[in-house]
Amino acid sequence: MAIARDFVFFGRLCLDFAHTGDMGHASRFERLTSPGELQRWLSLSPVPLPKVRITARDLHRARALRGAIWRIANAVLERRVPAAGDVRLLNAIACEPSLARQLDAAATASRWHRPTVRGVLATVARDAVALFGDPQQLARMRRCENSQCKAVFYDDSRPGLRRWCAPNRCGDRIRARAYRARHRS
Repeated sequence: MAIARDFVFFGRLCLDFAHTGDMGHASRFERLTSPGELQRWLSLSPVPLPKVRITARDLHRARALRGAIWRIANAVLERRVPAAGDVRLLNAIACEPSLARQLDAAATASRWHRPTVRGVLATVARDAVALFGDPQQLARMRRCENSQCKAVFYDDSRPGLRRWCAPNRCGDRIRARAYRARHRS
């Protein structure tokens, strides 16, 4: 897990993107407060992008996609059918052209070919479709077992037994709480 000020990356692109919102807490936890903050997330994300032009409309679209991913993830974890509008939005954005890599002339490195915000959002949406649409991947989507954390993460550990969004975040908190409780007695 990587932390960049207030952005957290647990390892799954679509879920990392979903965590840039309030996650049901309150709007004071909104992280994509401006096009500049969306650009900052893009530069730190698993698909790091050079500076791309981001408009207020792009930001609105990004927030809409993020909300749909978050609501679908929660519906799936709660064994409910997701809202049809959220699924439609996710599918519509996933069908748009996504980011594409291009090899340099020396065949030693790659870079994004004409990256755009719409391409990034399509890439995020495709990752969400792959996650929600594949029963094997879906079986590894979890909610953090820390009762004060609402994070949803993809368990990419070999045994598939991860309990917390991150061992050095909630895992440490839970273990410290248990230690204090044992030594209080």
